[in-house]
Amino acid sequence: MSMTEEQKKLLAYAGNLSQLAGIRESVITGGRGGGMRIAEVWNAAGLRFTVLPDRCCDIYGLSYRETNLSYVSKNGLTSDKAVSSAKGEFSWQWQGGALVTCGLDNTGGHSGGCPTHGRIGGIPADHFGTDCFFSGDDYILRITGEMRQTRMYGHQLILRRSIETSLFSDSIKIRDEIMNPQCTDETYMLLYHCNFGYPLLSEDTEVTVHGGKITPLGENSRDPRHMCEPSPDAKEELFLCENADSGTVYNRKLGLGVTLSFTTGNLPCLVEWKNMMSHEYVVALEPCNTYGMNRETIERAGKIAVLRAGDTAVNELVFKITE
Repeated sequence: MSMTEEQKKLLAYAGNLSQLAGIRESVITGGRGGGMRIAEVWNAAGLRFTVLPDRCCDIYGLSYRETNLSYVSKNGLTSDKAVSSAKGEFSWQWQGGALVTCGLDNTGGHSGGCPTHGRIGGIPADHFGTDCFFSGDDYILRITGEMRQTRMYGHQLILRRSIETSLFSDSIKIRDEIMNPQCTDETYMLLYHCNFGYPLLSEDTEVTVHGGKITPLGENSRDPRHMCEPSPDAKEELFLCENADSGTVYNRKLGLGVTLSFTTGNLPCLVEWKNMMSHEYVVALEPCNTYGMNRETIERAGKIAVLRAGDTAVNELVFKITE
């Protein structure tokens, strides 16, 4: 196949396109994240993010034109080998990041022998791969991986993930396929914990959820829209947003924001987590099928999702820069 004129023109200016965009794989050599594989992605629009093959191909750091957008917890980068499913251990090891996948056995607090936010987020990818290639005049950057959540004499669910951006794009596209390869139906829970932090998040930031009814979850949950300065006395706030299909975190002082959109067929609601606490300063938009419940609660409510034998559920999410 011959190159297009646009491809030829671009390559005349840049003989090696890694000076504009690329994916670099490496291994962390020390600290809690020692031994972890990472894949750093950057493009000519100023978008930069880090994918963690050993943690469900989740997205850790996210920035745009050198402005940080994501939240990282005090724990920082933590290897899958340091992750324990024991009750009470979650807050000692949760690292945060722009995208943390929760499920497929539980979301929310420890429940029925299932760890807080489930096991999938600590499972390394099989068949991990990266690719950079022309598609027409566009230059595509793509990461793929497959996570298998399995138990002997128990369930088997396979999550296949693709993460994609392109040369001049201001967005990241995530496509997940959750497959039940067994001959029996399987219940599953899934929540995409998308976390935003300083300097995108500040007292100048507003959160807008597009569509749907917003319901406070708890007596401390009062204002889903307006953020404030960090305070040691702040309380966590949670809101359930049913039938929403997107949300925007926008900092009016920076003139910068992120819109998270998602397909709603298998993700009927979104949870907003607002935490204005000093040192734990974060807001999260969480598309999910769990209505803000853990496993025991959603089973009692009769709302737990079922994936039929041999079926596949497909979800798509997009992080898009808003200026």
